[in-house]
Amino acid sequence: MRQIILCLTLLSGFAFGQKSLKAEAGENIIPEISVQTDYVENGVKGFRITTTCDYNVLRKKYAADSLLERALIHSKFAFKLGVFQDTAQIKPAFGYQRAFDKNDLIEIRQTCNPVYSDSKPALISNTVFIPYASLKLKEGKQTLFVSADLSGKDGFNTTYKQNTRSAAFTFIKPPTKIFECTLDSLIVKTLDNNGQAWDHELFGTDAPDLDFSLKMGDLEVGNIHKGNSYTILFPEKPRIFRFLVSENDEVTIFLTDTDDAFHDPIASWRFDTSNMKDGIVYEQKDSKQNMKAFSFKCKVGKIAGQKEVESSK
Repeated sequence: MRQIILCLTLLSGFAFGQKSLKAEAGENIIPEISVQTDYVENGVKGFRITTTCDYNVLRKKYAADSLLERALIHSKFAFKLGVFQDTAQIKPAFGYQRAFDKNDLIEIRQTCNPVYSDSKPALISNTVFIPYASLKLKEGKQTLFVSADLSGKDGFNTTYKQNTRSAAFTFIKPPTKIFECTLDSLIVKTLDNNGQAWDHELFGTDAPDLDFSLKMGDLEVGNIHKGNSYTILFPEKPRIFRFLVSENDEVTIFLTDTDDAFHDPIASWRFDTSNMKDGIVYEQKDSKQNMKAFSFKCKVGKIAGQKEVESSK
C-alpha cells in the first residue's frame, strides 16, 4: 500500500512539473503591435512597426523578487515579424531579396530579452522600418497587417509561444523606379581626420576594416566588406547594385571602419532621387576628409523592360 501511495505521489509531482513547463493561456507578452504609415526614415517613405514586450506577466507568475529575478535574468525571448495581405505573406520587391531574414518573404527576426528591475519589469520596445519600395505590391491602395510570433523560455524553463496581429492598416503604395549604383574604387587615407591610425594592431597593418553599405532608411540593401585594407577596387568589372526606390526616396551610402566594440564612420553620400532624371548618370565629386579618392556613380530608370536581377550584396 505504501508503495502505491509513493508511486501516485511521484506521478502527481511529475505531472505538475510537466504542466509548469508551459505558459498558461492569456499570458500575452506582446499585447499589441502598432503600425505608423507614411513614416519617413532618413529620407525614405514606408511604415514603422513598434512591438512592445510586456514582462509584467512574469511578475504575476513569480510574485517574490528572488523568483522574478531568476525568471527574468535567465530568460531568452525572440520573435519574428511578417507582413501579410489577407492570408498571404508579402514577398520582397526587386533588389530586396537579401535585405530581410528570409530571402523569399518579408520577415524580420528580433530578440526581446527583459531587463531585471526590483520595482517592475520594464517594457521593451522594438521598432522596425519597412520601405514601401521593398514590398512586392502594385502601386495604389493596399491593406496589410503585421503578425508577430513570439517564443522563448523564462529562467525556470517555462516555455512561451504567442501570436499577435496588428490591426489592418491602409496606405497608398507610390510608383517605383530602379536605382542603380556602380562602384569602381574607394581609397581611404592611411590616417583618419584626427591624424590617428584607423586600427592599432600589434602585428600587421593599421588599416581599417572597410564596410560599404547602401541603405534605404535604416534597411541595408547592398554591402561590400573588405577587412584590413585601405582600398576597395574593381579594376576590371565594377560592382553593380540594383533595387527599387519609391518616388522622392533618398538612398544613403555609408563607408565605415567596423570593429567588434564600435564602428568609426569614414564617409557618407546621399542621392536624392527626386532630383535625378531617368537614365542620367550622377556622381558625387565633393572631396571627403578621410578619403584619398573614390569613384562610383548612380542613376534611376523606369521598370518597363527591365529584367529583375537580384542586387549584389
